[in-house]
Amino acid sequence: MATLKDITRRLKSIKNIQKITKSMKMVAAAKYARAERELKPARVYGTGSLALYEKADIKAPEDKKKHLIIGVSSDRGLCGAIHSSVAKQMKNEVAALTAAG
Repeated sequence: MATLKDITRRLKSIKNIQKITKSMKMVAAAKYARAERELKPARVYGTGSLALYEKADIKAPEDKKKHLIIGVSSDRGLCGAIHSSVAKQMKNEVAALTAAG
């Protein structure tokens, strides 16, 4: 059974984690807002490029399909076991694609 001292220590720890999480959310919101502002002028180029690629009459050879697997993970924050989960899922996908030919 947990003592009063253990419970008090645990509550203090949880409150500290809440403070860290709140500050991380605020930093992320600021970065997101900055990225949105920077993205707005670039959208014009993106739509122009998309129109060019859609109208281009270039096709890749259909000899053999290639697969691209991109694993996305985090390098900051309280992400737990996400890195090993992403790596494990990527290995499973590669194994499945290799087995399928």
